[in-house]
Amino acid sequence: MPPRLRSRLAEWAELDHRVWRMAGARAVNTMGMSLVMSFLGIYVVESRGYPAWLYGVCALAANLAQSMASAWAGELSDRIGRRPLITGSLVVRAFVISVLGLQVLLDAPLWALAINFAASSALRGGFEPVAYALVADVCRPDQRIAAFGLQRMGTNLGWAMGPAIGGLLTVWLPYGAVFFITGAALLAAAWTTTGVPESRAAAAGGGDRVALGDAFREAWRNPPLLALLAATFLFALVHTQLFSTFSIYWADVMGLPKASIGLLYTINGVGVLLFQVPAIGLIRRIGVRRAMIGAAAVYVVAYLTMGAARGFAGAAIAVAVITMAEIVFSPAHQTAAAESGDPSRRGRTFGVVGFAQILGVAFAPLYGGTLLDQLGHHPLLMWGGVAVMAVLLTATTSIYAALQQRESRATGSQLG
Repeated sequence: MPPRLRSRLAEWAELDHRVWRMAGARAVNTMGMSLVMSFLGIYVVESRGYPAWLYGVCALAANLAQSMASAWAGELSDRIGRRPLITGSLVVRAFVISVLGLQVLLDAPLWALAINFAASSALRGGFEPVAYALVADVCRPDQRIAAFGLQRMGTNLGWAMGPAIGGLLTVWLPYGAVFFITGAALLAAAWTTTGVPESRAAAAGGGDRVALGDAFREAWRNPPLLALLAATFLFALVHTQLFSTFSIYWADVMGLPKASIGLLYTINGVGVLLFQVPAIGLIRRIGVRRAMIGAAAVYVVAYLTMGAARGFAGAAIAVAVITMAEIVFSPAHQTAAAESGDPSRRGRTFGVVGFAQILGVAFAPLYGGTLLDQLGHHPLLMWGGVAVMAVLLTATTSIYAALQQRESRATGSQLG
C-alpha cells in the first residue's frame, strides 16, 4: 500500500465514530433519494409533457423551502442538539417521499406533486447542515479536511449506486413504485443515526434563544463569511446542473436512454470514491483557499467540455472533469465553513451556509431549464451559460481568499 494512502487511512481510522455514522447515513440516504430524484425532471418534462421551465419553478419552490429550513435547523440545533433533528427529519421524510410515489402512480396534477416535493426538500434541510455541524463539532481542526472528504465519499457512494439502480428499476417497475424503495432507504439511514451521542458543542449551545435574523446579521458584519456565502450560492448553482438540467438535456435533446444517464451518474460517484483520497492530499498541500479557487476554474473547463460533447463518451469526459472539481471544492468549502463564525454557534454558521447553498440549488433548475428551453439545440451556447457562472464562482472564491487571508494574519488561523 502506498505510504500516502496508508497515512490517509490511518487518519480516517482516528476520526470520531460519529463522523463515520454520518458518512454512512449520507450514503444510504443519497442512494435512496437518487433512485428517484435523478429522474423526476424527466418524468415531469418527458412523461407528463410539462415544459422544462415549469419544472424549474417547482424545483425552485422546493429548494427555497429547504433553504429556509436549513437556516432554521442549524440555529435550532445549537439549542436542542444535533441528533433529534438528524434522525427525526429522515423518519418524516421517508413518509413524505412514499406519498410522493403514490401521487406519481396516480398521475397526480403537478401542483400536488410540487407540494410534496417542497415538503421533502424542507425535511432535507433538517439533516444536511446539522450533520455537517456535528462532524465539525467532534473533529479537531486538523482532521476536518479528511472528515468532510469522508462525508463527500459517503454521498457519492450513494450516487454511484442510486441512479444506475434507479434506471434499471424503472425498466421493471413503474416509476412511482421506486419511491417506496426510497422510503425504506431513508428509514435505514435514520436507523444508522440512532444512538449517536450528542456533541458537546451542541449540548452546551442551549439556553438563550437566538433569533434566526441574528444569524444573517452576523454574516453581514463578517466580510469573509459574506464572500463565502456568495461563493456557496454560485457553487451550488453551477454544480447542481449535473443533477437537474444534465439529465433532461441528455434524455430529451440528445436522446440517451435512462440506463445510460444512470451510468453517467455512476461515473461521478465512482470518481469521488477513487480520487477523494488524493484530493484531500492536494488540499493539504496547496491550502483550502487555493484549492477552492483552482476547483472553481476547473468547473469552467468542465461545462465547456459538456457543450462540445455529442454522445455518451463526450458526456462521460465532462462528468469526469466535473467530478475532479467537486472532490477538491467540496471538502475545502466545508472546512472553510467550519472555521467561520462563532465556534459556540457552529450550527448557526452551517445553517446560513446551508441556506446559501440550497438557494443556489433552488435557482439551478430554473436557470438551467431556461437555458435548455432557449438554447437546448445550441449546446455550446447553452452550457457556456453555465460556464459563465463558474467564472463568477472563480472570482468570488478569489475575493473570499483575499479577505480570509487578511483576517488569518490578524488571528493566526492556518486555513492556507
